Amino acid sequence: MSDLHGRYGALTSAQVAALDAAAVAAGVEVVQLMEVAGWQVARCAWRLLRRRPADLVVVAGRGNNGGDGLVAARHLATWGCAVSALVLGTAEQLRGLLPRQVEAARAGGVEVRLDAAAAEVSARVATASLVVDALLGTGLRSAPREPDAAVIRALAGARVLSIDVPSGLDASTGDAFDPCVRASVTCTLAAVKAGCWHRAASPWLGRLMVADIGMPAAAWTGAGLTPPAAVRGGVLLPVPTASDFS
Repeated sequence: MSDLHGRYGALTSAQVAALDAAAVAAGVEVVQLMEVAGWQVARCAWRLLRRRPADLVVVAGRGNNGGDGLVAARHLATWGCAVSALVLGTAEQLRGLLPRQVEAARAGGVEVRLDAAAAEVSARVATASLVVDALLGTGLRSAPREPDAAVIRALAGARVLSIDVPSGLDASTGDAFDPCVRASVTCTLAAVKAGCWHRAASPWLGRLMVADIGMPAAAWTGAGLTPPAAVRGGVLLPVPTASDFS
């Protein structure tokens, strides 16, 4: 297992935060990493769609995970997909880069709805070819609260691509809170998260992919971490999970 950690990574949520902070200290803005992350998520979705335009829904939270999803939505719209983005928050509740990404997504042909409710999400995902889960990120430490919890329940049965970890999964321990998204595919960014290696996480992850997002070497050094050996050169790689060794 240590060899797999060395190849693909095993970051806790605290290490993810330290790595992001070190990237900013090294002169790389969050928006730069977000743009690459969203592009990689779009590439992953495009593969799942067999490189053919389709009807997609992005369910976006109020933080950076939602921003990654909105960037992905913009690229997928450019590639011919009909993309709706349902954002769980009013304009006043959006944090950081979210207002900018909402504007960019709309300008790029994405239908963006703010303050989306679970009923709207449920109705919209019922007809979608793929749902991108950009709701909660790696910082989750306890069970999702409303309205996020109701929206997670609304995704039950859908074909879901989760960003970084399925919403409701603890990125450090692999524990699935109630509720938790059951993803068909999880596209984790920069390095595999430590919780993804735990057997308990496997049923929620689906197929696990890891994407290089250009995290600078100076950020890894600044955070006191070692970059995963296989996650370089812009790759989008399948990763073995605990279920592969059962």
